[in-house]
Amino acid sequence: HSLDAIISWTNNSNNSFIVWDVARFCTKILPKSVEFGRNFSEFVSELRHHGFQRIGWFEFGHINFVRSRPWPLKRMVPSKAWDEKLKAKRDKAKAKKARAKVVRLLENLQI
Repeated sequence: HSLDAIISWTNNSNNSFIVWDVARFCTKILPKSVEFGRNFSEFVSELRHHGFQRIGWFEFGHINFVRSRPWPLKRMVPSKAWDEKLKAKRDKAKAKKARAKVVRLLENLQI
């Protein structure tokens, strides 16, 4: 059966798609493609990571994402800047967690 009621190519473009039903997209499509995220927010992050741009509220496009042409997909490379941004975010979270642990240890030492 067709998924056009959930997600489809945009009518006025051959290199963008629109998610029509986010709830059904998250329950029917995302679980089959875990590498794209566990929820819609992670899915959008993955799209940005691969150079997609938000065109409309739930519409996304990429110059190398072309209807009926799979070969331009080879030119889609994850953004190094995005990788660095994610790494910095993870490092910051680790540092915050480590600081909290040190604070708890110091609090436990007080009499």
